[in-house]
Amino acid sequence: MSEQRATEDLPLEWTTPRKTAHLHILRAHAAPIAVIIRRKPSKCYHIIEWNTETDELKFGSWFNGRIYAERCDLSWDGKWMVYLAMGNKGQTWNGICEPPKLTTVVDVPNHGTYAGGGYFPSNQKLISNDAWVNDESLSDYSKSYEFPFSIERMESGGAVFPILDFRLERDGWQRQGEMTEDRVIYLKHSPYSTISDDDPGWAWQPTSKHPTLRMFYRGYLVGGYTFEFQLDGHEILGPDVTWATWDFKGDLLVARKGRIERYTLDALKTGTPIFSHNLEDLSLPTHGKNSTFNS
Repeated sequence: MSEQRATEDLPLEWTTPRKTAHLHILRAHAAPIAVIIRRKPSKCYHIIEWNTETDELKFGSWFNGRIYAERCDLSWDGKWMVYLAMGNKGQTWNGICEPPKLTTVVDVPNHGTYAGGGYFPSNQKLISNDAWVNDESLSDYSKSYEFPFSIERMESGGAVFPILDFRLERDGWQRQGEMTEDRVIYLKHSPYSTISDDDPGWAWQPTSKHPTLRMFYRGYLVGGYTFEFQLDGHEILGPDVTWATWDFKGDLLVARKGRIERYTLDALKTGTPIFSHNLEDLSLPTHGKNSTFNS
């Protein structure tokens, strides 16, 4: 076991409130589609669809409350999204929507934030993570609604893990060892924080031509569940990165400081993204049909 990491040695991006938007990237497993879950301010979310072939962005719903990004997933073609949300009055629910709109096609209440969300293990199946928390399940709609996939209920619940583990494994990440127990630490800007001292992480190399992308769980810090990303042989990723993943085509998608970036293999050689877009200065519309979604 490695030595415990001192709190003062942690990057400021993990221990102080972010001034820039927090971005999480969901990628479709079998299509050049990604969905960005943007959070800024802390209780305001915006859903953006990203075509990673054309770099067209579609700006969708705004939401006041909380979306639990690590428990969300996209269908293999990117046309459907499953998510867990908490409304501005504390109510929680699991829903299936057509991004970038959050308006649910079907939804069921969730008792609190334990469990919730789900993942698509194949293009024909959705696993709902709503066991043990409610008599209702998204799986109740498997045959009553004409989805292009079946819906099955997990036999056991869980919070962020194992849903995120299943999603990562499905995409191509390989776990490098067992997770260790978090250690509780004190941070000035957080009422409760933990740190993972020596997580072996996950690794993903899509082809022999790709460098290995690595992801490490660093704990529950000021911004919530915190992950660090590294790319073998390159210095383009650091603690300012909130998410990184390979897309369907093998391009590297990166979210950092309110900005998204896309790197082809050639772009990785120069360290300059082939596409970059600033999502920092977006603001909630004051009018417009279907511009907001609150529940």
